[in-house]
Amino acid sequence: MAKKGGDNMNQNFAITGTVTYAIKGRDALRRHGYKAQLKRTVNSIEGAGCGYGVITNCKADIIEVIFNKYGIKLLKIVEHGVEG
Repeated sequence: MAKKGGDNMNQNFAITGTVTYAIKGRDALRRHGYKAQLKRTVNSIEGAGCGYGVITNCKADIIEVIFNKYGIKLLKIVEHGVEG
């Protein structure tokens, strides 16, 4: 399956809070052809606490649709810029 999005585009950080939801989110995004990688949140992200999320090349509105489809709790989405 071809990967959607490009390597040099901005990415989004979908914050789930728990590692279980982050793994489910990563797997769901990959099922839909997006790149997705687990990442632990840092305390500087307001409202995230010390939790987990997924960095992906998927657009925010599509992340919400996919996560809702699979019942994955989403706390917030933060744009994660890529230098290049």
